[in-house]
Amino acid sequence: MKYKSVISFVSETLKRSLPILLMLRKPDWAISFPLSVDPNRLDKKTIGEVVANSCLVTSAKMSVSSEKNGLMLYYNEYSFYSQKVVMALYEKHLLFTPHSIELTGEQYQPWFLQINPKGEVPVLQDTGKIISDSARIIDYLEDNFSNGDTPRLVPQDQGTEVKHKVTNFRNLIDKINGNILTVGSLLHPELATGSKKVPFIAPVRSRLLNADKENARNLKKYAEENPDARQMLLEKADNQEKKREKLLNKDEFVKLLNETEKVFDKIEAELAEHDANGRQDWWLCTDRFTVADISLTILMLRISQIGMEPYFWIEGKRPQVEKYFARVQQRESYKKTAPTAFSLVKTIFKTQTSLILGGLFGKKNH
Repeated sequence: MKYKSVISFVSETLKRSLPILLMLRKPDWAISFPLSVDPNRLDKKTIGEVVANSCLVTSAKMSVSSEKNGLMLYYNEYSFYSQKVVMALYEKHLLFTPHSIELTGEQYQPWFLQINPKGEVPVLQDTGKIISDSARIIDYLEDNFSNGDTPRLVPQDQGTEVKHKVTNFRNLIDKINGNILTVGSLLHPELATGSKKVPFIAPVRSRLLNADKENARNLKKYAEENPDARQMLLEKADNQEKKREKLLNKDEFVKLLNETEKVFDKIEAELAEHDANGRQDWWLCTDRFTVADISLTILMLRISQIGMEPYFWIEGKRPQVEKYFARVQQRESYKKTAPTAFSLVKTIFKTQTSLILGGLFGKKNH
């Protein structure tokens, strides 16, 4: 089988691989094509070689990071809150060992519940210390890794006004739950009129909707299978049912969107003030990239992925916010954090390589 372009290859791969699209893997693992490989002439042998080489590179990276400082991050590549921690680690130039957790039940396995009894990611392990919750993890990194080549995410040398502004904007933005925005956009697609991006493309959206619908039932099932975590899982199931019932009401979701717009109004005003005073190179609060910028970046990334950019900033609605997002996408930490189309292809090769390749390049049965 020949593909006219890498894009067509990715598209065809996704169509044939829906059962495993939601399995999420390590961001440090990447598919890279040698200069001698023509992307327009991909075949089974070539792809196998590329994947094998990529795996070797990943193993080397992880062994180096593990020896450097002992940080291990239990996370999920597409998890809204995991992405905040991943970006913070890259902004602080900290090496770490990523351990991907599949959010299709692995987070409720006994071994992981021993690490985090709530069954949630992200979780940071620093030798003998375990820290859960994205905000607490970032604060821990800031308190313990802010020396030399490890920049601070809350400036300590620009006065109390800057510190307070960073903290206030961070708290304001962190009140917006990216997961609830995501589910609401799936339940009310008429409000998400922008282009959808990985992983929230059309084939995956229907599976995500079904997964959300079945989530409470699955949690109750896990509760019966894990007596030690039964109460916690049943509480999660109850909260899930209440959340879904509320989000099914379009008016309730619109209220959430209105509250989010108020936050973006304040962000637009702050960025406009910078622009009016010749501070076009400033980020949200100062000339340095701070923890508030991480919160804003990951929120904007999710809004962009679910196709809600027109609701909040593009087409002249909030021009300063739009310029900010275009600029932040050029940061290395963003590029390393934001999933790409190849992230999905990577997942396919790491989970069911032979099965998928057989389907792609083997004979079809009619």
